[in-house]
Amino acid sequence: MEKEMMRISTKGQLTIPISVRKKLNIKDGDYLYIIVEGEEIRLKKVKTANPLSQDDPMWDLVGAGESGYTDVSQKHDQYLAEGEVKGWKK
Repeated sequence: MEKEMMRISTKGQLTIPISVRKKLNIKDGDYLYIIVEGEEIRLKKVKTANPLSQDDPMWDLVGAGESGYTDVSQKHDQYLAEGEVKGWKK
């Protein structure tokens, strides 16, 4: 476990050492979770999700599974449940 000593400013701020920022790829604008457990404070980098670009191959799969149903977005859970029940009856 690596350890670094940091000093808190009068405003309650601290600076994360550059060696730690480089190792965890922490950049300006990134977010960190603060976790408090007893006398211990831990920081955890928040991984942000990037939206898919228009040329992502995932979009080629949208609509590829034809079920014949036109209301799947509204009745998704119902259709899943019905499929489970059919499986139980076999």
